[in-house]
This record gives sequence, structure tokens and C-alpha cells, in this order.
Amino acid sequence: MICKMDSCFEYRNCPNCGEDDFTVIFDSNIGEADLKEGIKTVYMLWENGHGRYVKCENCHLIYVNPIEEASKINGDYSKMENTDAPIIRGSRLRAAQSQLGLIRRHKNGTTLLDIGCGEGFFLFHAAKHGYTTKGIEVSQDAAEYAGKEFGLDVEAKPFEELQFPDDYFDVVTLWQVLEHVPYPLIVLKEVHRILKPEGLLATSTPDIESILAKIFRRQWWNLRRLHINQFTSRTLADMLKRAGFDNVFSTKYKEYISISMLVIPLLKRLKMYERARGRFHPSSTSGKIMNKLTLAYSSTLGNCTVIGFK
Repeated sequence: MICKMDSCFEYRNCPNCGEDDFTVIFDSNIGEADLKEGIKTVYMLWENGHGRYVKCENCHLIYVNPIEEASKINGDYSKMENTDAPIIRGSRLRAAQSQLGLIRRHKNGTTLLDIGCGEGFFLFHAAKHGYTTKGIEVSQDAAEYAGKEFGLDVEAKPFEELQFPDDYFDVVTLWQVLEHVPYPLIVLKEVHRILKPEGLLATSTPDIESILAKIFRRQWWNLRRLHINQFTSRTLADMLKRAGFDNVFSTKYKEYISISMLVIPLLKRLKMYERARGRFHPSSTSGKIMNKLTLAYSSTLGNCTVIGFK
């Protein structure tokens, strides 16, 4: 471990295959001010800062090396404020319906764990359709929202601090989680342990080989400080197989994005948002209209989604 700019860093071997042979893809452009700031949001922001991305010469996973100390990462997420929920709520609930439909096409069962459940939009639909649900969310604020808004059972702790019994859940989901995790293979191996035989894991992450990533290149919004692993469908499937999963395959679901979710990050990037903030407030007439107007698109446009079975 090294300390730099008053923040501790740790080097890691490839979090997929364990090798220490890589090529630098993008150098870090994070400054001291970036490191001292906490996490304000994971949604409505188009960032410029990211760590040093490298590509493993063995398995081809792209990941940040070095990373901030894992305890600092968890601490920052724990303190993250839940400011975007009213804006993203409608779009995320509609996407959650499609995600649940994907699960139900491939697996029957009653117990479901959603790791990194955020404000509980997916869990809400799972509970409505008869699942006995459990959520895990590091953000205290988001976990509190899920409990108060939807009455969900959400544990506000890192997954690695919880010990579930062997063969316990029928379904485990990780929607947009593994890109944030310092050691994702360890997480997946633990998921494999707690799944029942023939249990299903569904996971999705940003896809660095997606159409949007290729169009925007260095300006792609998923190249950001929060994302310390960058997957493709192939590298994500490879990691699931290394964790012990069988019948691994890529799939897709339907995503939704509101006009507000499209415009607000762009205005923030152009430093024009503060002047227009009132128009986008969820309680304003224009804000309500822009939140209801949504565009549907395939998750493959920007994400990779992979399913595996125990």
C-alpha cells in the first residue's frame, strides 16, 4: 500500500485472474481535490475524473490500478446522499420490471437477494411478485429510502461483512455493482456459496465495448472515479465461470431513461445546471413532465448483462 495526496492507495493484481501483467490504457486524471471529496451521487453526474485504467494481458479485464483503500471506498459510499431518487424513480421502476421479467423467464423460486440494491426499485417489484426479498446497500441514505418508501428489508452494510448460510437464496442479483467492487471475484464466489443448487445469479455492469463507449471514447460517462473495473460481456462471463457458475450466458433487458436524466448530466457538464435547477425539480410542472417522458432502449446499448447458475 502507498499513501499519496493524503489518501491511501493499494495496488492489486488483476481482480479476475490474479496475474500482475498489464498494459496502461488511460492514465489517471484525478487530482487532490477529487480524492478529498466524498461521493455525492452515482446517477446524475458526468464526471471527468478517473483512476489509471490498465488491461490485463492474460484475461483482458480492464481495471483501475492502484485503487483507493477498500475501507475508504466503503466509507465514501456509506455517506453518499440520496438526492437523485425523485428524478430517477420512474425510469428505474420501469427498468426494474424488465429486469424481474428476465429473472422469471429463467428461474422459479421464492428467496431473492439484491446486492447493492440502492433505493430498492428492483426489490420493490420482486416483493410485489411474491419473492421473499433481502437487500444490501452500503449507502445509509439509500437504504433508509428503500425501507421508508417501500417497506423493504435492507441491510446497510458491505456484503463482505454479512454471513448468510450455505445454499440459502434462489436468486441473487447485482445490478450495476461489480464495477464498484475492489475484489469482485471474491464477491461472486461468496454469492455462489449462498445460492441454492441450481440457483440463479444475474449481474449487469457498464460495457466498455458497447456502442456508446465506442462513440464517446474518453468522454464516456462510465469512465469515472467510482468505476474501478470495466467489463465486457466476455470478461464478465469469464469471471462468473471462475467463481464456479455454470450455464453462463449473456442476455439483455429493457432500460428506460427520462428526459430529465438525459438533460441534467449534460447541463452539469456544461456548468449550466444551477441556472435551470428550478425547471427540473421533481415537484415543478416541467420537472413532472420531463420525468414522465421516457425513452426505452435495450440494455446492450451501454451495459453487459450475464446470467449464471450454481
